[in-house]
Amino acid sequence: MNMEFFRGKKTFIAVGVFVIVAAVSLLFSVAIPEWAWTILAAFGLGFIRSAMTDISGNSGWKTYVAVVAAGGLGTVQAFGLTIPPDVLTGIYAVLGTFGVVGVRDALAKINK
Repeated sequence: MNMEFFRGKKTFIAVGVFVIVAAVSLLFSVAIPEWAWTILAAFGLGFIRSAMTDISGNSGWKTYVAVVAAGGLGTVQAFGLTIPPDVLTGIYAVLGTFGVVGVRDALAKINK
């Protein structure tokens, strides 16, 4: 299987994994760690931004910074770093804003 198979499907795969993990968590009472949700969300946002780059040609940096930071944050949590919930909320707010602004910038570059 070559990488061309994944072209245009990565965001759907990320959403599918998200739904499967959520369903397993709900149906079988499996506790999914917060860092797993963070990493899945980072992948999803990164794939959306990648699609926007393909469409608009804008390879801006804002969303990618948010994706790398969120993925890094989830990874350090996976290795045992405990971050207080109020601090996480603030970090996620900033990263989410950065990510959304990056996607908006890419959409603004699409020819009307």
